[in-house]
Amino acid sequence: MGPAKLVAFVLLLQPSLVLANPVRVVGGQECEKDGHRWLGLLQTEEGPYCGVALISQNWVLSAAHCYESMKLQVRLGVHHRGKPIADEQLRDVDSTFCYPDAPDTTNSTCPYLGFDAISNDIMLMKLSSPVTYNEHIASIALPDHDAPMGTECTIMGWGLTGATNGSYPKVPLCASVNTFHNSVCDVVYPWWDLTDNQLCAGVLLGGIDTCKGDSGGPLVCGGRIQGVVSFGDDPCGQLLKPGVYTNVYKYVHWIHRYI
Repeated sequence: MGPAKLVAFVLLLQPSLVLANPVRVVGGQECEKDGHRWLGLLQTEEGPYCGVALISQNWVLSAAHCYESMKLQVRLGVHHRGKPIADEQLRDVDSTFCYPDAPDTTNSTCPYLGFDAISNDIMLMKLSSPVTYNEHIASIALPDHDAPMGTECTIMGWGLTGATNGSYPKVPLCASVNTFHNSVCDVVYPWWDLTDNQLCAGVLLGGIDTCKGDSGGPLVCGGRIQGVVSFGDDPCGQLLKPGVYTNVYKYVHWIHRYI
């Protein structure tokens, strides 16, 4: 089946998977307060700009294109960005690691990566000290297999809430999406030949998508971090234009070199 026919076939199936409400904001609805304990904010002194996922008490996972050379901090246990709670914890980022790197690497390896920041859009960050798990902070498990086509997953983050005139919400928004064969995203982004290191996911009917500010955040499938928000089209949430995520499963062995 050719790529164009595959897109048409998947579109016919989409209503039986996840339906988009065209009047919904791009990011979906407010996440349950205890439903995103691994989700955090990556920030500089200018404020938050990307998402992260806590994968152990010392390490968070994000996207390589979220790397900044200035001082980075991770804020965990957050729900309402403007109303800190006692359970929140703030940590400096001690070191950053991007793929590929040298086997004996012990220091940061995230210079400007050019196109490698998309083809291997994943970044490990070691925190300055371990976080303490509590009611609002816990790590998420790494995947133990690839997500089959049609898997229902959850996107989440504090990114833009509308395709063209959205705002940045105070609370994280969650929405359901499905994974697709990478050929679907190859049709949407013909200039980029997706590899097995990437995942195609979204709602083909439009109206639900990750957007600016969600980068680096998790794609959660079956309680595990299956993907990391990488890139999509602009504006977000368009018809027949799912997003592209880093396929975390392909990097599990690399991650386990550090954590």
